[in-house]
Amino acid sequence: MKKPFILYFVSFLFWGGFSVSSLAQLDLKQTFEAANQAYADGRYEDAQEGFESILVDHIHFESEFNLGNVFYKQGKLAQSILHYERARKHEPNHSDLRSNLTLANARVMDRIESLPTKGITDIWERIVAPGRHQIWFRFMVCFWTIGFISLALWIWQSKIGNRRILGTVGASFVGMGLLCALLEQSSASRIECSQEAVVMVDQASVRNEPGSASALTLFVLHEGTKVRLLQQAGDHWEVALLNGNVGWLPASDLEEI
Repeated sequence: MKKPFILYFVSFLFWGGFSVSSLAQLDLKQTFEAANQAYADGRYEDAQEGFESILVDHIHFESEFNLGNVFYKQGKLAQSILHYERARKHEPNHSDLRSNLTLANARVMDRIESLPTKGITDIWERIVAPGRHQIWFRFMVCFWTIGFISLALWIWQSKIGNRRILGTVGASFVGMGLLCALLEQSSASRIECSQEAVVMVDQASVRNEPGSASALTLFVLHEGTKVRLLQQAGDHWEVALLNGNVGWLPASDLEEI
């Protein structure tokens, strides 16, 4: 018996889409491996081109991290810190990344001490740090799975004692899953809403107002310094430092993380 045309059509869409996806993944893997080999061979410009081509259409921690290494090897401090910081948004606790970022920051001329903060604020910042959303998502799925299975068993259980235990366990795990969902959302939103940038020029003059020839220079920042973006006015950003200093910089002097 011949298959209806619609079955052929559905099969074509399924297997065709699967084949295209597989080819795309294979091409991505080959590009990444070629870039790694170029880095190992000391062909840093080729490695840079390879990693950048991946990051055009993909969020890829390894490419961001390796691109930071490439720029560091080339002596491009600002670009190196920029890509290390972008990688840290996805995996803030990666040991090699933290070591390399510390090494790169040690070469930055500006030494900015952060203002003292309340302990509870620091704890919250760590809990919902950008990059932790994946951890909270996994906990959420795990807790909800246990919770809903317990509630399903509670429905079918006839013994009072067992029903109480299953009901308590199910409700507790569903509640913990809901808490993890809120933390996951908070962490994920910080990746999108967190506006930070790196100074990309050798020396940038921070002024008291944007785009004015008579503006006063408040202080000077150097290549690789990280700032927080507050608001934009035309082609200037108002930036803040960890020590509380605030001023305006041309957008051309910055690259957003």
